[in-house]
Amino acid sequence: MRVFDIYQHPKYGKQAVRRGFSWLAFLAPSVWAVRRGLGLTTVLLVITTTLMFDIAQLAGTWVSAPMGQLLLLMVLIVVFGIKPGFFGYQWQARVLKEEKFKLKCTVAAESRRQALKAANDDSYTDEIHVASK
Repeated sequence: MRVFDIYQHPKYGKQAVRRGFSWLAFLAPSVWAVRRGLGLTTVLLVITTTLMFDIAQLAGTWVSAPMGQLLLLMVLIVVFGIKPGFFGYQWQARVLKEEKFKLKCTVAAESRRQALKAANDDSYTDEIHVASK
C-alpha cells in the first residue's frame, strides 16, 4: 500500500499527494511537474533537463564508444533526477498549501483514486486510516 496525504480546499475539493519516492519525477522530472501543475518548478525542471541533455551531447563528443555514451547518459539521469525523485511530492504539497489547501488526513491505499474515495468519509479527520478495496 501507498501513503497519501489528502488536502482539501473549500472551492476546489480534494487532492491526494503521495508520500515517498516518485519514479516518474526521477526519470522524467519536467513531465511529472507538468502533470502536477507545479508552475515555476516545471520551468526550472525543463531548464535543468535541457541542460542535462546539452551536457550529454557535449560529453558525447569526447566519449566515442556508444556504451560509454549510454553510461554517461544514465549517470546524468541519476544525478539530475535524484532530487525530484525524493522531493517531488513535497513540492506538490507545498504548492497546494500555497493555494490554500488544508491537510485533511492521511490515507494508506493502493491508488490515488482509492485514497480520495476513503477520504470522502467525513468521520476521519487528522488521522491515518486504511482504505479498503
